[in-house]
Amino acid sequence: MTQYRLLSIFMFLFLIVGPLSTTQWNKVVIVSIFLLALMVIFLSSLLSKKNRFWSLALYSNLCYVAAFVISLFAILLTREHLTGEYIDSVIIGRLFTFVTVLMMVYLVNIWLASSDVKQLEKALRVAFFVLLVFILLGILQFIGNLVGVPFFIETRDWMHGVPSAIRSVVPKRLTSIAEEPNFLSPLLIEYLIITGLVIARRDIKYTLYALGLFVVLFSFSGGVYINLLLLIFVYGILSLFRSLMKGVLKGHDFVFIFGMFLCFVFIIFVGDILLEFLYYKVQGETAGQSSRSQFLSSLIQLIANSSFNQLMFGHGMGTMGVLTEFGLPKEDFIFRITNNFYLDMLWEGGFVGLSFIIIFFALLLYHGLKGYMNDRYVEAGLLLTIHMVITSLYRSEYLSTHFIWVLSLILVCYRLGHIKVKKN
Repeated sequence: MTQYRLLSIFMFLFLIVGPLSTTQWNKVVIVSIFLLALMVIFLSSLLSKKNRFWSLALYSNLCYVAAFVISLFAILLTREHLTGEYIDSVIIGRLFTFVTVLMMVYLVNIWLASSDVKQLEKALRVAFFVLLVFILLGILQFIGNLVGVPFFIETRDWMHGVPSAIRSVVPKRLTSIAEEPNFLSPLLIEYLIITGLVIARRDIKYTLYALGLFVVLFSFSGGVYINLLLLIFVYGILSLFRSLMKGVLKGHDFVFIFGMFLCFVFIIFVGDILLEFLYYKVQGETAGQSSRSQFLSSLIQLIANSSFNQLMFGHGMGTMGVLTEFGLPKEDFIFRITNNFYLDMLWEGGFVGLSFIIIFFALLLYHGLKGYMNDRYVEAGLLLTIHMVITSLYRSEYLSTHFIWVLSLILVCYRLGHIKVKKN
């Protein structure tokens, strides 16, 4: 067996199980990937002593990893605050996950550098079928909800925050096999992007789009609604700019312009009502009228009271889990998580760690913006990158197999575009 074949087997297994970190089997997935990656690295080192790397993947991933190395170093700065609870219940698990992520990043980088077009396209098809399973299970869950047949696993599908009129018709939200709609929402966006890339026949593609949008609608997830609308807006701008540069407007460009005109007219007619709603919503949040806003206010106060070293290098990896050791009031907050990658990194890795994450995203965005007008794979990679940037505002799964899974798909798309443009 060659090193490349071994890496390909690992990669395709990873593409199948990576998204399962959003499910109740998260711990099983991370342990399985850890053992598999460890074995593959050992065997790979025996099969070949030389490894090649693709520059974009290498530099972007180094920035990503550097942010967490900074947060590890920061533990030394805040060690007097950390107790046995942090060591027993937080840092050991986080270190285990971090080492697993490191091994995954390393193996993905080696595989990318030696993969050809056929293998890269096959990887995208595998990812598509995995996402399609989530969609089909979501539709099966919807049918079961209507006829009163329980789903085969228990998820957080209760209809909180949904008007009673809707709850009387649709009893539960769609989660598929994800733990909750917020965990499912990134997968739904990824499904829509990858479907447009993998499926060629227009009738099949639109049918698959319809299935995905059906699950999006009945997930009742505000995150996926906003994510999808922002992504459509960005895609419309990028597509319009490309058409203007080529001197030919296409049909979807006119649809986008007309849609923007309708939005403008809508804002003119309901602008006062919308502004009033936003004003009272923001005023209520800033006044601490919700548990989430109270927690975020307390966290921001903690950051403001931090020392210079803590502001620069953070408070340490995993310390978001022991905020009371740093002075967070011991009130029983309903929410003790930010659901925000950037805010989490600011706390754990400081401004230096956050800067590495910004550079990480900037490298991916720059490569996509530079080449999206000439290749559809690069365009898909750019959309996935923008999606990841948006998702990081309401999800904080930065050390998870799903995050690395999406990053791998971005790099696969960019690598395909790079190879095809180079051939042409």
